[in-house]
Amino acid sequence: MMSISGKLTAIADQIRTHYGISGNMSIADMIRVINAGKSLIDRTLTSVTIPGGVTSIGTSTFQDCTALTSVTIPNSVTTIGTRAFQNCTALTSVTIPSGVTSIGDSAFGSCSALTSVTIPASVTSIGSGAFWGCSSLTSITIPGSVTTVGDNAFQSCIGLTSVTILGGVTSIENYAFFHCSALTSVTIPDSVTSIGDSAFQNCTALTSITIPASVTSIGQNAFTNSTLTDIYCGFAEGAVSGAPWGAANATIHYNATT
Repeated sequence: MMSISGKLTAIADQIRTHYGISGNMSIADMIRVINAGKSLIDRTLTSVTIPGGVTSIGTSTFQDCTALTSVTIPNSVTTIGTRAFQNCTALTSVTIPSGVTSIGDSAFGSCSALTSVTIPASVTSIGSGAFWGCSSLTSITIPGSVTTVGDNAFQSCIGLTSVTILGGVTSIENYAFFHCSALTSVTIPDSVTSIGDSAFQNCTALTSITIPASVTSIGQNAFTNSTLTDIYCGFAEGAVSGAPWGAANATIHYNATT
């Protein structure tokens, strides 16, 4: 059986032949070989097991690995970096281990085949666009350990029907669930104090939402272009400015207990 070193040499030889590179290589030729090799790995890598002891998955580590269907992340990992798995369009499920505290910006952005992701109670931060464009994701539970759901975190998750946000989250940032066009159910806990601009804009299947009394700020266009018919607010009329926050056809029920 050919060794890893032998396989890499064979791949390099094929790339050299493809590009007509012979003899000593210039730096430019070396860069072409390296980039071509990375492109080949990106297009053919199907499974990854990250070894124990690794604590961080760095920026763009597996970005554009479009054949990747399976990844095993060890408990030693604490940080999933920016764009770590962005555009891994064949990745179907991810279990994030209980040691992870931070999911970086666009970490799983455009993972369009991702149907299941488990976010453990150790996570305190979900970055901007972390799951942007995960169009096959159908439900998500955000643990109470998270304090802020970042800008655009779940934007354009067009298959998402249910969102459960557990107590502990204080802020739903701008565009967090923008264009989640299949979303019919969202649970907002009484720890939340602010809902950002366009947070639920273009959620065209959402007909009813309950906003707890803890909320003191709702951003512009938070519910624009939704089909909301009823907004149940735990606070009194006038307590939060900007009503109906873009939901032009909704009836607002103030001091609601349900």
